Amino acid sequence: MEKADNVYVRCGDFGWSDVGTWGSVYQLSAKDQNENVVVADACYTYFTERTFISLPKGKVAVVNGLKDFIVVDTPDALLICPRSDEQSIKNYIDDVRFDSGEKYI
Repeated sequence: MEKADNVYVRCGDFGWSDVGTWGSVYQLSAKDQNENVVVADACYTYFTERTFISLPKGKVAVVNGLKDFIVVDTPDALLICPRSDEQSIKNYIDDVRFDSGEKYI
């Protein structure tokens, strides 16, 4: 784009967050009274705080006692990881890809 003559720039102050991580999705999402983010049709949380939970449509889950976790369930894979280890998720994906191929990625 450096040499393009049809590009225009407009100044703006609208904040920025790289929504490429589960942590950033958590930060930008609406939270319940226990600071949980739950993306699910039916999820019952007990003694759970500051946790991100995403479930497939039609799935019911009961989550008890998690604090500061990421829980992502898809039809093919389940991830349960402390939010503090979020940067390790790339390594987990590499391990799954190496052992099982692209099917679960």
